[in-house]
Amino acid sequence: MKGLYIHIPFCNTICSYCDFPKQIAKEEKKALYIDCLINEINSKRHLLNNITSVYIGGGTPNSINIYLLEKLFISIKDILNNSIENTIEINCELLTNEQAILFNKYNINRVSIGVQTIIDKQIKAIKRHHNKEMVINAIQILNNNHIQNINLDMMYGLPFQTISTLNEDIDFVLSLPIKHVSYYSLIKEEKTILEYQLNHNQIEVPDDDLVADMYEIVNQKLKMKMFNHYEISNYAINGYESIHNLLYWNLDEYIGVGASAASFINHQRLKNANMLKYYFLNNLEEEYNLSIFEEKQEYMMLGLRKINGINILDYYNRFKTYPNDDFDIDKLIKLDLIVIKDNQIMIKEDKILLANLVFEEFVG
Repeated sequence: MKGLYIHIPFCNTICSYCDFPKQIAKEEKKALYIDCLINEINSKRHLLNNITSVYIGGGTPNSINIYLLEKLFISIKDILNNSIENTIEINCELLTNEQAILFNKYNINRVSIGVQTIIDKQIKAIKRHHNKEMVINAIQILNNNHIQNINLDMMYGLPFQTISTLNEDIDFVLSLPIKHVSYYSLIKEEKTILEYQLNHNQIEVPDDDLVADMYEIVNQKLKMKMFNHYEISNYAINGYESIHNLLYWNLDEYIGVGASAASFINHQRLKNANMLKYYFLNNLEEEYNLSIFEEKQEYMMLGLRKINGINILDYYNRFKTYPNDDFDIDKLIKLDLIVIKDNQIMIKEDKILLANLVFEEFVG
């Protein structure tokens, strides 16, 4: 299986927690970017065979005008028609019926809506610009245009968040006709507005113990409503797990196009320039050939993000060794962090919050 990731680095506003490569730009720069993006796609056509999933992320892809969106879709129409899952990320307040018509026309069959929270005070704290009604309206627009495979990106550990407001968020999510939820813990990323606010005591976030309680509540309530917890931060109705993200967690091949986009193909990592001025001049910023051992490390770290972990025989078929030949699996078992069950190595369900302790075993 192979995926195509397309990065759109434009936003209308910048969220306080976000460290993804993005910027606010004029229409001329957006148009130039789409032209460069299409040129890069065409230059990589020899790699774009047997694509099973396309993911258009950002940034905010639906912040560019509808003519540029269609220009991009036309350039990959053959890929979109033949792949199984085609996702675009959107902000609900920017979605129009015309956009949804376009998505359906070009087989964009999965939409991921950035929501994070529907509590007004928390929305303002992270500098987003939607409300509950906008989320409901966006889902209705998508459903009216035959798009039912919808994901919501949500967060816990937000400024001003309490158990009560978290429950309000979750209950809202569970009231909606959606197939997938990504529920992330807020992370203080370097060089973000949030980091500055926290460092200068302008804002507070829940402490680690409360964040752990919030994770447990998210996990329990979503699973009670038949959402399968299949990756640390991801939940899906059975059969709607993200094909594209599973490519990453299975260390399958993918091609990234656009500023800052990364690829993994033929045991090699490629990464495009982050800054647009360099991307416009030279797509490739760096490349790195993984050693067999480095690939094994990544396979373990990424695979153990999945709740079902990694399959020992799949590991052997890929590398011709067993995980215990390469890593101290017994140590992690003795620490009561992982378990082997039905030929699967997985993090124990009650130790998922300690996943970083497991991943450390596969670093260095």
